[in-house]
Amino acid sequence: MDRIELYKGIAPGRIISHEIKKYKLSQKDLANRLKVQNQVISSIVTGKRSIPEKLSYKLDEALGFDIGFFLLIQTYYRIRMHKANPHITNKEKPIIRPAVFWDVDIDNLDWDVNKSFIIRRVTERGNQLEQEQVKSYYEL
Repeated sequence: MDRIELYKGIAPGRIISHEIKKYKLSQKDLANRLKVQNQVISSIVTGKRSIPEKLSYKLDEALGFDIGFFLLIQTYYRIRMHKANPHITNKEKPIIRPAVFWDVDIDNLDWDVNKSFIIRRVTERGNQLEQEQVKSYYEL
């Protein structure tokens, strides 16, 4: 519980970044260890994505934290963000392979302005998981 109090309100990605440096790992090393795409870890570390529940348990184990640590840290961070900006909803953007958007910078793509383009591109070139994520994001 002491570690939770210490990290309470800090973005989980910052904690992961600190821990992998401590263990002299790269994001890619961690992704391989957890059997997830490097893009998933990168998105979490940069704060573009929160940690899914199943992955949080794997992170707990891989980085030597008690089970449930990253779930609690994620929750405390969301509470902190809500208190700071109660009018902003924290809707997670889907994780899409860069190859789907080979001709644009996906990190700078405005998901509201370019909604029809994103839906069309993912429908044409995305895999089933990407298509489901986009449908969920846009509530289709």
